[in-house]
Amino acid sequence: MSSGDDGRCPLCLKRKGRRACPAKGASICPHCCGTKRRVEIDCPDDCVYLSGGHAGAWDGRETEKRRDARRVFAYVAGLPERQVRLFYTALVGITALRARRRELDDRLLADAVAALRKTVDTRNRGILYEHQADDARAQGLVYELRGLFEAKDESGQVHAPSDRDLLPALDALAQGLEATLKEDAGPTAYLDTAVRLVGRQEAVARATPAPLILEP
Repeated sequence: MSSGDDGRCPLCLKRKGRRACPAKGASICPHCCGTKRRVEIDCPDDCVYLSGGHAGAWDGRETEKRRDARRVFAYVAGLPERQVRLFYTALVGITALRARRRELDDRLLADAVAALRKTVDTRNRGILYEHQADDARAQGLVYELRGLFEAKDESGQVHAPSDRDLLPALDALAQGLEATLKEDAGPTAYLDTAVRLVGRQEAVARATPAPLILEP
């Protein structure tokens, strides 16, 4: 593994690359390793920096874990499993959207989620009307979010969950985003939380396949 041509970390291009990163195939600086793991870096589960003496930057950050739990689990508590699954589908999809949309932040996501939620709520009351996002940049994101919950069968027919189930999942997502924005913890605080939670859940699923139960 190597770092940049001059030995600098290829992620920040500022500090010296001192840690061999198996995900990046290069040496990165300790700061980027500690702050970007499982947020911007797709860390393998056996990376030595996820445990042991270096866990203080990830598994040891209990305050961060509690903050992640507060941003998510308070809003899905009491929902039936099918609705929790839809919420988790949204989190997984959002992490993929973030990888494709470098401009995506919490405020833009909240705008798109709010527009989709209004459309689903209106449709659930028997009125077909597509609500538009306030920010024009979020409008394309609305269609991508809607696509997360749709699937085509072999005949090409599109299947989607009932609005009665989708609406509570979108409510939980919208409420968590709104509360996180009020924290003023950074432009991508909720997105960072989503990436961490999805990464932890996928690690648990690989280790012990079982029905989905979101854990903090």
